[in-house]
Amino acid sequence: MVLDLDGTLTRGGEDRISRELRDMLSQFKEDGWILILATGRDRRYLESREDLVNIFDGWVCESGISIWIPSTGDYRVLVDERWCLFINEIKKLECIILKENTVNLSCNQCMEKIRLIASSFGIKYKILNNKGSLLLLPENIDKFVGLNELLKLMNFKGFVAAVGDSEIDFEMLKNADFKAAPLNADQVIKEIVDYLSSREDGEGVIDILNLLKRRFVGDC
Repeated sequence: MVLDLDGTLTRGGEDRISRELRDMLSQFKEDGWILILATGRDRRYLESREDLVNIFDGWVCESGISIWIPSTGDYRVLVDERWCLFINEIKKLECIILKENTVNLSCNQCMEKIRLIASSFGIKYKILNNKGSLLLLPENIDKFVGLNELLKLMNFKGFVAAVGDSEIDFEMLKNADFKAAPLNADQVIKEIVDYLSSREDGEGVIDILNLLKRRFVGDC
């Protein structure tokens, strides 16, 4: 099972996963489910979150740029050296928020500078609006790409359930065997999911987990 963080497990920002939801996720893990966190946040930030400790078997970070298996410490960056050099130049601009292997943009003012720097490095990129947060990504990277690489690393083949709320989750959800979203999901996500909860954020995930227990646990 793969889950988004902000706007899905939590309300976003510094909101934490509720105890009830943590307990449910822990029970799913005890029942044999592999739990994956797929988020736009970077690994360094996620490691600082006490509410994420010992829940997830693997992490897809920075919307697919990097993957991490906490139990083994196996951390892999899915971009080449050119991207890293490009990002090092981008980090010199104003109106950016630093991440481990990319940046968030706090405004639109540096778009032309980014285009020129990308052209000098031969980089193809995209800027995704994640509910007001502008994230700079390689053209060929998304959460599904990162998830696919993580599942290969974990030697997993089987049923995948995915839960997310925003456009940045689209490819991950579209390719899942079962896809669900909380009520606060973007319209484009609501249109593709198998189940839309009547509740928002973490409460919606609790609802979705209860549905999974009723519908799928015996089959997976």
